[in-house]
This record gives sequence, structure tokens and C-alpha cells, in this order.
Amino acid sequence: MSGFQHSLLSFGILGYIFFQGLWAWHVKIPRNIKGLSGSCLVIPCTFDYEYPPLRPNRVVWYQYKNKGYPLVYDNWYKDDVISIFKGRTRVFTSKYKKTCTLEIYPVNQYHHQQKLYPWVDPENVGQTTFRFYDTTVTIEVVDLAATPHIMISGSMKVGQSVTVQCYVYHTCSTYPPTLSLNIPLQSHSLAHVSMTDGTSRTTLTTTLNIERDHQTVECSVRHVSSQTARATKPLTAECSFLPLTISQTSDEFLEGQPRTVTCTASYTCPKHLPTLSWTSIYGNMPTTTENSKSGIASWRTVSTLTFTASSNDHGRSLTCYARFIGGQMQEKSITLRVKRNMLSLGWSFTAPNSITGMKGSCIVIPCTFTYSISQPADLKVAWYLYQSNGYPSVYEERRNVISKYQGITSLIPSVREGNCSLKIERLDMSHNQDRLYPWVDKNPITSYHSLGHSFNDKTCQLIVSDQAQEPQLSIIGIPRVGEESTITCSVRHTCASAPPELTLNGIPGTDVIRDTLVSDWIWERTVEHTWAVKEEDQSVRCTVRYRGGQEATSELKLNVECPYDQITMTERLIEATEGVAKSVICSVSYECGKNKPSIGWNFEDLQSNLKTKFISNKTYETLSNLTFIGSLGDNGKPLTCTATFLTGETSESAILHIKKYERPIDPHENDTLYVQAVKVPFRFNALTRSCVVIPCSLPYQDVPITRGIWSKKTGDTIYHNAQSKVIDHFKGRTKMKKDLSHGDCSLEIDDIKPFDNGPFCFHAEIGHERHKYNNSCVFIVMKASPEKPVMTPVPAEVDAGLTINVSCSVAHTCVSHPPVFSWSVPNITSKVQSTMTTPGVWETTSTITFIVAGGDGVMSLTCTAVYWLDKQRASTVQLTVKGSSSWPLIAAVSAISLIFIIIAAVIGVVFYRRRRRPDNSLTPPPGPEKRRSLWDRVSRRNPENRERPPRPEKRGSIWRRFSRNQGNKANLSVGYSNNSDVSWNHKQHCPSPKTNRRPPHSERLLVDDTYANC
Repeated sequence: MSGFQHSLLSFGILGYIFFQGLWAWHVKIPRNIKGLSGSCLVIPCTFDYEYPPLRPNRVVWYQYKNKGYPLVYDNWYKDDVISIFKGRTRVFTSKYKKTCTLEIYPVNQYHHQQKLYPWVDPENVGQTTFRFYDTTVTIEVVDLAATPHIMISGSMKVGQSVTVQCYVYHTCSTYPPTLSLNIPLQSHSLAHVSMTDGTSRTTLTTTLNIERDHQTVECSVRHVSSQTARATKPLTAECSFLPLTISQTSDEFLEGQPRTVTCTASYTCPKHLPTLSWTSIYGNMPTTTENSKSGIASWRTVSTLTFTASSNDHGRSLTCYARFIGGQMQEKSITLRVKRNMLSLGWSFTAPNSITGMKGSCIVIPCTFTYSISQPADLKVAWYLYQSNGYPSVYEERRNVISKYQGITSLIPSVREGNCSLKIERLDMSHNQDRLYPWVDKNPITSYHSLGHSFNDKTCQLIVSDQAQEPQLSIIGIPRVGEESTITCSVRHTCASAPPELTLNGIPGTDVIRDTLVSDWIWERTVEHTWAVKEEDQSVRCTVRYRGGQEATSELKLNVECPYDQITMTERLIEATEGVAKSVICSVSYECGKNKPSIGWNFEDLQSNLKTKFISNKTYETLSNLTFIGSLGDNGKPLTCTATFLTGETSESAILHIKKYERPIDPHENDTLYVQAVKVPFRFNALTRSCVVIPCSLPYQDVPITRGIWSKKTGDTIYHNAQSKVIDHFKGRTKMKKDLSHGDCSLEIDDIKPFDNGPFCFHAEIGHERHKYNNSCVFIVMKASPEKPVMTPVPAEVDAGLTINVSCSVAHTCVSHPPVFSWSVPNITSKVQSTMTTPGVWETTSTITFIVAGGDGVMSLTCTAVYWLDKQRASTVQLTVKGSSSWPLIAAVSAISLIFIIIAAVIGVVFYRRRRRPDNSLTPPPGPEKRRSLWDRVSRRNPENRERPPRPEKRGSIWRRFSRNQGNKANLSVGYSNNSDVSWNHKQHCPSPKTNRRPPHSERLLVDDTYANC
């Protein structure tokens, strides 16, 4: 191959590769595009390739220049973008959609006539592969927003709906303009569409109900640059007229009877108000006209004619005319159908308008007639089927009747008495809807007719049913178990010769059948069923069967009532001693086991047992055994028990006679057998289910007591340190509070039972000898309900945010388990304190500080005391709150105050430490020592374990210097329980236990109380 041929071949191969590269790439952007100044400009850009580049998402836009590549957008080199585009451009790319769209925002006049082009992956796709700068877009910047376009489609008639569209073309698809219309938007939608020329179209579509014939539709557009434009379009609609309508109260007019007829003209434009008139021959009859708006773009004018027909009006036309403003005319006519008075023939008859019978059964059409003159002697009665032409015979002597009535019709005697009733023996469904009428005249019916049937329009319609009506069930009175009751089942029929059959199912009993004529040839068959009511009787079914085989069944729920007797109480006058449990029984007898009652009492916190037993003959008795514990305040009050059943209740009451417990006379009270006496109250209160601590103090014993024992007067031991000697009823429920060596013989009984009254007596064992005491027995007076807490007074009206202190106190005898308090408001501080008011009786007080919450209105403040083993009682007061809460301000002030207190305390500790100096008068001066740190000087610790110098006498506080009692110091003991802050204050002064000297016997009893409380 020659050199020239080789060069030509190489040039061809390179050219092929070059053009293949050009053909492998394609960029699509608009050649020219407009942008609104101040708005955004989105230049749509897509590209395609045959051989994918290394970075298809890497798109750079350049300004077209003959020399160089000025950057319009480059995500890698943002600082190199030329100033007129810096910070104003961004590119939307997609690896899969192959987009390179550029957004410029905001557009200004510097962008006018700028030519731009994109470059995909410029680092790897060179100009030899594809010359991107050959595909450019030129920007044209405009100052005025494009005018929107309005398009209206649909029926341009008032009252109709049309579709209104407003659309505008723009080049800012990322921030499309806002469109608005001056008409109400109904079922509106907003659509954004990209056009092929690079622009976008935003369209607002809505539905307009045309309410008037002339209006202007205006559309406004607002761009993101706040530039606006608007367009208007007139809407001219056509007014419509609906056809006239005539309505009447009845299809027929009665001769001589006034009836109303209305003519209605409907139209869509009120400017076309019509004038309505009627046929001229009826112009003297009264009319009224009314104009009204019947809806949106809907008007109507109504003319009401009071029309009185005569016999001559039958077959005539009644016409209504409407003349609208503008010249339009309408008219509407009806044909008059006048029903003549039968008295015009000299006779008249009476028959029902319709009558209903069962298929296969017989029926009688009741009919009577009268003559205005004397009745002819040879009068004949016939019945015909009403038709528009001819006289088909249903019953007539010496004339054939139509086939479906042949052989089944007859007259009910007697014609001489004015009876024209017709009996049909067997009804068939072919008779349904037939209209029959009688002819009562000596002359044939054909002699009176020439046109129409004006004299026989008063017909009776036969309604034949193949569905039996359900029988009617009813019950007489209320069925009660154990009594007789009666239920009836009835059905009406038209065939006395073959009445329907009635049967009752569901309850056994006896039946009585009666047939009664309730109206003209309408009979009622009734079955009266009597039975003895039982508890299991639920419902009864009644079935009716007709001669044609039809059946129907009705069911009635019996809702059997279970009777009950008056509740009774064992006593009418209840004698009881305060605090002593007494058993009171209420009982009630009733029928039906399912009707078991609940029995309640009018006293709270009392124990009761409920028991039900079967007596006989489905009779039950329920008893409630109440353990009643009364107080003196209950004397004279009624004690009521109430039995509540499903259907009612019954009550019984008894008057309470509560006597005070008196100390019994002890015949050995003044005996000298027992020289010593213990300090025990002869009566003591206790709350049932809680605990009680019985105070007991011993006299001085020269010989130590081995053990203390509590027992009943009967001898049963209720407390012994050997549990085996305690009777079962008190095992695990009693214990001695303290050591007998301290003279304390107090007894605690837990979970007090209603009958734990006692008396309980204390005695001791000294060695193996039993030692008894005088006045050693106590009687426990039971209380079923705890005392109501007593609250300190609070203001009736308070301001929101006010801080209030309030206390709530209760008395109790269970010192080992005092009541626990709860409040209905959150508190800032809470303190619980118990104080012994009398021996063994304690008062526990809960004191809280709370801030009144905001909001006008009434606030409830409730204190609840929960006693041991969960009995509780509450006390509530009402406060009227005014204004809003200032709690945030109070919290801020409190926080600042707390910070100042802490700072003051720290400063006080520092000064106090610095003022402490050891007394060096008795010790040699110390050697030199290293300077102590600030912590050592402030801390209470003595570093290096050196001996601490003696403390000088503490300077007395201001309170100590002014106190009246500087020599005696109170002996205070503090205990803690589950409450937040509990202190037990013993106000009595106790002798020192260091001395073994005891006072003589004559003085011992005087100090028993003192020792008992120490």
C-alpha cells in the first residue's frame, strides 16, 4: 500500500470515529427562552448518549464566548462562576432521566441576550467527542408578566353549570405563579404542564353555577417576583323557562264541592316575571298569586284557583295561561272529571271505597241504598264491573255474568229493607283490583247512558291478598309467677261462614273462642287463653290459618313478673348499747330464683351477710344479717333495710334506742383483797377493723413481775406471752406495747372485730403466783365509722397564686398505726404531727402549704384520712378562686430566695469557724505548724488526727438569752413513719430513770399517769 493510500485510510478512520462520537451524543434545549425579570427562569435540558460518560450527573453550564469558557454553573468550582450568575443558578440532574435543566433565580436585565450551553462531564467528555457549545439557548428578559387566558365551556344558560379555566404560560416551573378568580371556587383544581417549547402552563379549573344572565369573569396571576397581570371575559347566559304545571288535590272534582287547582310557572331570570290567568269562563272564581325564589337561579310564580265544579263541566278543559315580561307565552290544560251526585238519579247508595279479602275465602261487600221518593215495588238490584265501555255483569237476575264471577256471587237479603250487599263465595287473585258498583233501579242501566259513566264512578275496589296478616296478641294485666293470667289472640276476616283457625302455642292452658261483628260484614275471631304463670314461661305464639291455606304467626314476649313480699325486720324497736355489736336480720320472700335481690342498709361501714335459701313451691327467702354498732348520736334514728329487685324495691325500718354504756357495779370494788390498782379506763373507744392500744399503767412492785396477762372476765386469755394459752379468736392480734418493768401494761389489739367489747382485765404473774389488781378491767366501745376529719378554717374567697396553710386532724386510739392523710391539691410542704390528748387517745394532724391554682371558679379542697386496714373518711371545703395563677413568678422568687439563704448560710459557717479559738490557758503554746488550707479552716474535721482542743462555751443565741426557762430543757423524742414529717410530742415531764427511789404507797396512785406516759 502506497503512502498516500495509507494516509487516506487513516484520515477516513479518524473521521469515522469523530462523526461517530458526534452522533453518539444529543443535547436538547430550546433555542430561545423568555424570562420574567425578578422571577425565576427554568431552562429545560435533556441529553442522551450511546456510550455512557464517567460522570453522567456532572453537568456544567457555560456562557457562550468566542474565547474561553465563562462559568454559569459549576458545582465543583462555585467561586469561579461569573458575577452575573453567581449564587443565582442551580442544575437539576438525574442519572437515569439524563436531565441537565438549569434554574436562574432571580432573573435580571444583565441576563438579557445571554447565550448559554451545558456540558456533561467536561473533565472526561471533550470537544472531540461532542461540541456542546454548538447547542445554545438565548435568554430574553421581559419586564411585563404575560396576560392569563380565560376559557369558559358548557351550557350558557342561567341555572346551569359551566367550567371556567384560567391559564398562563411562564418559564418558572419551580416557583409557579398563583392564579385567582373573582368567582366562588367549586370543585377546583390546579394543574402544571410542561410545554414542548420549554415553557410551562399553570391552569386553574373550577365550576361556576350561573345565577344571572350577565357577569364578568376576571382572572389574576401573581408571579414569585410579585408582578401581576389580569384578564377579563364577559359571560352572557340565556334565561330559561320551564313548562307550566297544573296540580290539583284530587283526580276527580265533586259536583258543587270547591277544590283548589294550582298553576306554577318556573323561570331562571327574575326580570321575566309572568302574569298567570285561567280559562275565561272560570274568571269569576277566586284566585291568588304568589312569587318566590325556589333555589339558586330558580324563580316561580304560583296561581291558586278555588274551583267549584258543576255537572256540565265534566269533560271540559281547564287552561292556565302565562305571559312573561319580554313577550314569551305558555299555556297548560287539564280535562275536568266531575263526579255527579247520585241523588240526581232519584236514589243513592253507600258502599266502601275498597275492601280486602283473602284468596280462597268469602267476602261480603256491604251496601245500602235510599230513594228520594217512594221505593218502587218491583225494584231489581244488579252489580257490574267498572270498565271504560260496556257493563260487564257480576250479579244480575236473568242475565249471564262474566266467567270469573259465575256461580260465586249472591245478594244478601233483603232488598225491601234497602240492602244491596253482595257476597262473593271464593275470592281469586283474578278479582284483585276489580272495581264493582251496584245498580238500584227498576229500569236497566242502558236506559240512562249516552256518554261516559258519570253516574257509576262511585265504585268499591276489591283487594285480594295471598299473604295472611299476622294475628294480634295482647295480654290482660301483668303475668305474675304463681298466679293465673289471660292472653288473647285475634284476627279480622270477611267470611263469617268459614272463619280462620287460631291456635296458641308455648304455654299450656284453656281456650275460649269468640266471634264478633266489628263493622259492616267485618268479623273478628278471638281466642282467650288462660294459664297458670310459671317462671320459665318466656313467650307465646299465635298462628292463624285461612281456608285458602294461608298462615301467619305472631309472637309475644311474656316478661313474666316475679312477685315478692314486703321485707321484714326481726325487731321493730332495736334496743342496743353504744359501741356494742348487735345482730339485726332483715328477710324477704319472693318467687323466681333469677330474681334474687340485693339488700342494703342506711348505715355505712357495717358488716352484713347475705344468705338465700329455697323454701318450697319455687319460693325463696333472702336474709341479710347486719352487725349493727350504734352510737349515742344514732338514738331515735331509723335503721332501714331495702331489698332491691329487678322490678322494684321494698323497705322496712326500725327505731334505734341506743343507751350509754355504764360502768358495771363491781361487788368486790372496795374489798381489801387486792390492795393495788392499775390505771385502766373502764371504757375505751375503738374503730372496727383498725387497731386499738388500751392504756394501762402499773403501780410500783417490790418484786419484779414475771409476765402480764389479759383475759376476759370469763377467764379466756386474750394475751399471753405463750401464744398457746391465747384463745383462737385473739391469736396473733394482741401484744403488749412495752416492758412491764417500766410500769406499762398497755395492750394492743389489731384488726378489731365487732364483738371484741370485753370487758378485758389485766393481771400479772409474779413467779408462779397470780396477782390481781383493782380497777383492772376495760370495756371497748366499738365504732363502725371513723370520725370525720376536722379542717382549720380557710377563706371563702381566695386569689389565684395565694399560698395557704391548712390543717386537718382526726382523733384515734390506734397509736401504732396512725391514719395516713391525702389531699386533693399538690402541696409545697407537708407535716404530720400526733399528740396525745388524753391517755390512749391521740390527735393526728396533717398540715400542708399549697398554692391556689389559677382559673376563676369554685375549687374543692378535700382532706382524706385513711385509717389502719383501709377505712377512710374525708372532709371537703369549697373555695372561690379569682384571677390567674402567678405560680411562675412565685417559683422564680422562691428560687432566688433559696439562693440567698444558701449564700448566707455558707458565710455564716465561715465566720463561725473563724471565731472559734481553743482555750490555751491550761496547755503550753503549740509549736509552729504549717498554714492550714481554706478547707481545713472551714471544715469540722481535725486534720492529721491531732487532739482537738476543748470547745469554749457556746455563745447563747438571742432566743436563749431572752427565754424564761434557761435551766430546764425539754425532753423531746422524734419518731418517723410513712408520712413526710412526723413528730411525737410528749408534753408531760417524766422523772429520771436513774433513781431507784419510789414514793410511798399513798403517793403512788398520784404519779401513775406520769409513769404511764413515760
